[in-house]
Amino acid sequence: MTTFLRFTLHVVFPTALGTCVYVGWRTPDLLVFHWIDYCGLNSFVYRPTVALPEWVLFTLPDGCWVYATTSWMLLIWQRLVPWAWLGVILAVGGEIGQFFGYVQGTYQTLDIVFYIGAFIIAGAINAKTPIVYRRHISNDIPGAR
Repeated sequence: MTTFLRFTLHVVFPTALGTCVYVGWRTPDLLVFHWIDYCGLNSFVYRPTVALPEWVLFTLPDGCWVYATTSWMLLIWQRLVPWAWLGVILAVGGEIGQFFGYVQGTYQTLDIVFYIGAFIIAGAINAKTPIVYRRHISNDIPGAR
C-alpha cells in the first residue's frame, strides 16, 4: 500500500467523516458555524435531514479525529512517540474538563471510551506501518544523508 493511500485511509478519511457528521448534522449555533459564515462558506454546507443515532452525532466525530491524529503521528514516526498520545490526551482531558465544568460541553463516558478505543485501534493498525518519509526527504535535500 502506498504512502498516499495509507495517509488517505487513516488520516484524511476519518477526519473528513468526523467533519461531515459534525457540520452536516449538528446544531447550527456551534462555534464552527460562525467560522464557516465568517469565511463565506455557507453555500458549501449541506445539511441532510436523515436522523442519526446520538452516538454517531455526538461521539463518532471526536473518535474519528483521535484516530486520525494518532494515525498521522504513527505513520510519520512508525512507533509510539510521546506526541502520538497528543490527540487522546487532549480529547480525554477536554472531557474531564467538561465533567468538572472547566470546559463548555456535556460530559459523556461514552466519549472517553471512543477516544481510548480510537487510540488503541490506530496504534494496532499503524504503529509498525512501514513508511519511508526520510528516504524521500533526504533525496530532495542536498547534504541530508
